[in-house]
Amino acid sequence: MRLTDYTDYALRVLLFLAVRDEGLTTIHDISEAYGVSKNHLMKVVQRLGELGWIDTVRGRNGGLRLNSRSLSLTIGEVVRGTEGDFAIVGCFPREGAEPRSCVIEPQCRLKHVFEAARAAFLAELDRHTLGELASPAAPLAALLGLGTVPTGAPARPVVPITAA
Repeated sequence: MRLTDYTDYALRVLLFLAVRDEGLTTIHDISEAYGVSKNHLMKVVQRLGELGWIDTVRGRNGGLRLNSRSLSLTIGEVVRGTEGDFAIVGCFPREGAEPRSCVIEPQCRLKHVFEAARAAFLAELDRHTLGELASPAAPLAALLGLGTVPTGAPARPVVPITAA
């Protein structure tokens, strides 16, 4: 499987916000830390806000912060929320589309192998949370130029997301 740059940037934004100390940060700060385009990050941040994973504050002193519940997000949840297509091959149609016809489809076992591989990939991603990957925070924070996190300080505590 290959993930899009969009999902990569979403994970980077979430990790940045997870290791950042309290307060707001800007898209510019994240762009500078990773050396990626602000324009790309703006689209990603908008989606993360729509999903409720980050809080966005508008205005002159505005910025971004991680929603406290987001530390318990699994990486699988993030990937599912940001990837638009898990169709590994043409016989897996995109949502709402018709599958591509294939002469061997009635007897094809390959499709089931790909389905199992996709399920295993997502299952592995579901085993890891954002909070887990952001801890300890200090080494990541230092690499991102966030020197305000004390050495050895863990990421903020994981608060489980409860189903409504």
